[in-house]
Amino acid sequence: MPLGPLPRGLLEDVARELQAVFGPTAALGQPQQRPVYAFNKDRDQYHSTAILRRLALSRGAGEPVPVVGLTDVDLFIPDMPFVFGEADRDAMSAVVSVARLQHGPDGRQVEPERLRRRAQVEAVHELGHLLGLSHCLDSRCAMYLSHKPSDSDRKGPGVCASCKGALGLA
Repeated sequence: MPLGPLPRGLLEDVARELQAVFGPTAALGQPQQRPVYAFNKDRDQYHSTAILRRLALSRGAGEPVPVVGLTDVDLFIPDMPFVFGEADRDAMSAVVSVARLQHGPDGRQVEPERLRRRAQVEAVHELGHLLGLSHCLDSRCAMYLSHKPSDSDRKGPGVCASCKGALGLA
């Protein structure tokens, strides 16, 4: 589900990758506005947990389908300087931000293909959490914890054999 203005092609590419990795059809949700309700002026960032609460409400009552929001705003949780994404398994909702994924170490915009891949990797990571996966020790697996955008470049976008087995996909 887009949260703010994002290229439709990027959204479709992320949905396609989620489907390729996990199986069921991934459909684009109704576009939403940027999550201004989650903005923290002291940090100049958006509280991802507040976004997760709102995403959970966007799904119809009783629907077991996970919701993954994609946004271009910079996310945080209180005990971290930033996060690429967050997932709430109980609410079956996750959010991924491309804000920090779209820049290289020199601060310049990365090429669209690199941004697309990073967004796919991190969306797979967050949906993996919704499906019960924890962080993985395999640095090539999408479930490996990313601390910087270049970590996303080394990963997946798929999950390793161990994570596939944990999901019953092996």
